[in-house]
Amino acid sequence: MNESTKKIIKIIIYLIIFAVSVLLVIAGQRDIGVKGLGMQLIGIAGLILLLWNYNRQFK
Repeated sequence: MNESTKKIIKIIIYLIIFAVSVLLVIAGQRDIGVKGLGMQLIGIAGLILLLWNYNRQFK
Protein backbone atom coordinates (compact mmCIF):
# COMPACT_ATOMS: atom_id res chain seq x y z
CA MET A 1 0.00 0.00 0.00
CA ASN A 2 1.19 3.48 -0.70
CA GLU A 3 0.98 6.42 1.70
CA SER A 4 -2.22 7.92 0.29
CA THR A 5 -4.10 4.62 0.68
CA LYS A 6 -2.89 4.25 4.27
CA LYS A 7 -3.99 7.82 5.01
CA ILE A 8 -7.47 7.22 3.57
CA ILE A 9 -7.89 3.99 5.56
CA LYS A 10 -6.75 5.79 8.72
CA ILE A 11 -9.29 8.57 8.17
CA ILE A 12 -12.09 6.05 7.58
CA ILE A 13 -11.21 4.21 10.81
CA TYR A 14 -11.20 7.50 12.74
CA LEU A 15 -14.60 8.42 11.30
CA ILE A 16 -16.04 5.06 12.28
CA ILE A 17 -14.68 5.39 15.83
CA PHE A 18 -16.10 8.92 16.03
CA ALA A 19 -19.55 7.84 14.80
CA VAL A 20 -19.71 4.87 17.17
CA SER A 21 -18.58 7.00 20.12
CA VAL A 22 -21.19 9.67 19.45
CA LEU A 23 -23.89 7.04 19.01
CA LEU A 24 -22.90 5.44 22.33
CA VAL A 25 -23.21 8.78 24.11
CA ILE A 26 -26.61 9.48 22.56
CA ALA A 27 -27.93 5.95 23.19
CA GLY A 28 -26.58 5.99 26.74
CA GLN A 29 -28.43 9.20 27.45
CA ARG A 30 -31.73 7.47 26.70
CA ASP A 31 -31.10 4.62 29.16
CA ILE A 32 -31.35 5.64 32.78
CA GLY A 33 -29.16 3.60 35.07
CA VAL A 34 -25.78 1.95 35.18
CA LYS A 35 -26.07 0.56 31.64
CA GLY A 36 -26.66 4.00 30.16
CA LEU A 37 -23.85 5.53 32.19
CA GLY A 38 -21.49 2.79 31.04
CA MET A 39 -22.39 3.40 27.41
CA GLN A 40 -21.80 7.12 27.81
CA LEU A 41 -18.44 6.58 29.50
CA ILE A 42 -17.28 4.26 26.72
CA GLY A 43 -18.39 6.83 24.14
CA ILE A 44 -16.59 9.66 25.92
CA ALA A 45 -13.47 7.47 26.20
CA GLY A 46 -13.57 6.95 22.43
CA LEU A 47 -13.83 10.68 21.80
CA ILE A 48 -11.00 11.44 24.22
CA LEU A 49 -8.88 8.77 22.51
CA LEU A 50 -9.42 10.49 19.15
CA LEU A 51 -8.54 13.88 20.62
CA TRP A 52 -5.40 12.47 22.25
CA ASN A 53 -4.33 10.89 18.97
CA TYR A 54 -4.90 14.15 17.08
CA ASN A 55 -3.04 16.28 19.61
CA ARG A 56 -0.15 13.82 19.78
CA GLN A 57 0.91 14.96 16.31
CA PHE A 58 1.52 18.53 17.50
CA LYS A 59 3.78 17.93 20.49
